[in-house]
Amino acid sequence: MKQNLNEMKPAELQELKEKLVKDYRVFRFNKMMGQLENVLKLRETRRQIARVNTILKEFALGIRVAK
Repeated sequence: MKQNLNEMKPAELQELKEKLVKDYRVFRFNKMMGQLENVLKLRETRRQIARVNTILKEFALGIRVAK
C-alpha cells in the first residue's frame, strides 16, 4: 500500500482520505455494537489515514511534488 500512496496525486489522496474516514466511523460504530469481528481494522484504518495526512501535508509544504 505504501508504494501505491507514493504514486497518487493530491486529489486522489483526498478522496482516499474521505473514504478511509467513513470506513473508520463505520468500524467504530460496529465495534461499539459488538459486530466488528476484526478489531485490528480500526488500528490499520487509523494508521492509513495518518499516512495519507502526512503525504498531503508534504504536498502542502512543497516537500513532495506531484508527478
